[in-house]
Amino acid sequence: MEILKSKVTSKGQIVIPKEIRSKYGITKATVIHWIQRGEGVLMIPDSEDSIIAAKGMIAKSGSLDKLLQDRRSAMLKEDGVSDR
Repeated sequence: MEILKSKVTSKGQIVIPKEIRSKYGITKATVIHWIQRGEGVLMIPDSEDSIIAAKGMIAKSGSLDKLLQDRRSAMLKEDGVSDR
């Protein structure tokens, strides 16, 4: 896991590194939820698709990829298309 850093400005602002913005789909005006935990603060971007927003939160379990694949299959079946 790569460690990325940001500094807090005098106004309490931070810059989210580009790599993280790209990975989690954070764009201008994205709402960020801040959740306080015992070990630190969890930052979760709002997303129209909660599954995509969760991407990367579960390290290397493969669960997200499986869920996305299942959702894609279900959507294709609804449209009468085979995904195989």
